[in-house]
Amino acid sequence: MTMFTLLVRDVLSDRVLVTRESARLLADPLATVMLARQEHEDAPDTTQVTVDFDGVGGVAPSFLDELLLVFESVLEAHGGGRKGRLIVANAPTRISLKFEAVARGHAMSIRLLPDGSWLLSKVEDAPPE
Repeated sequence: MTMFTLLVRDVLSDRVLVTRESARLLADPLATVMLARQEHEDAPDTTQVTVDFDGVGGVAPSFLDELLLVFESVLEAHGGGRKGRLIVANAPTRISLKFEAVARGHAMSIRLLPDGSWLLSKVEDAPPE
């Protein structure tokens, strides 16, 4: 575990994450991780942050939707104009059409990485909302 990873179970005690309110509780810890990561970035135009769901039994699409809103807000406030990429490590579920729809709603793509993590990043040629 690096200092650039937010371990969800350190902030939230629920094993199944379904509420938007739970996702909002990750805002300050996510900002802390993002700022620490930016101090050590190799690519000055992108900030990549990992949110680790180890020990979490399930995540609802509404939780992911709010987490992406939080991520975008934190990136806007602390990102210095950088692009953001969010890694979901130890995802407690598979990527489904619902999670893909949530990502598209944020003009993001979601894809499975070889280690089983999810990568969420902005779609460069997405039409403005």
